[in-house]
Amino acid sequence: MTVLKKMDDLVYASGIDKILFRKVQPRSWRWIPVLVLAALIVGYTLMAGLASRPTARFFVGWLLFYGAYMAAAFLRIFGPRFVPRQGEPLDERELMVKARAYATSGIVITVFAMVCCWYMAAAEPLGFWHPRTPNDWISLAFGIQAIAMLLPTWIASWLQPPPLADSED
Repeated sequence: MTVLKKMDDLVYASGIDKILFRKVQPRSWRWIPVLVLAALIVGYTLMAGLASRPTARFFVGWLLFYGAYMAAAFLRIFGPRFVPRQGEPLDERELMVKARAYATSGIVITVFAMVCCWYMAAAEPLGFWHPRTPNDWISLAFGIQAIAMLLPTWIASWLQPPPLADSED
């Protein structure tokens, strides 16, 4: 058995092939994105302003924040279908759900960005907290990117019909 064959067998044994070849059944994530969003906010709050003198609080915040970032990426992959599979295009309902989810999340992110711009302009004169270090700004950018990945998945999950109950229930 060659090394390439062993590596190929490892990919199929781990289930990564389902992600790579998009064989995963789409799921509806209704409440998990709320937990991921909360972890993003708590993680950012814990690590904001502490990058120059890392403490245990900073590392816990870092793990929460970037773990939530990765969770947002995986929820997007395993959530409702936004990308057609090979030989299996999106149907009309999926296209409609995708369009509504992206439009709604675009509006939410735009309003959020406008409110944040006004806050950043007023924070210094009013004595409120605002990002000061480059690490705070970089983390804020990653947070906005995670929200941009998470919101369409969350909105599309709520636009989907609820799953049918099993006949055994």
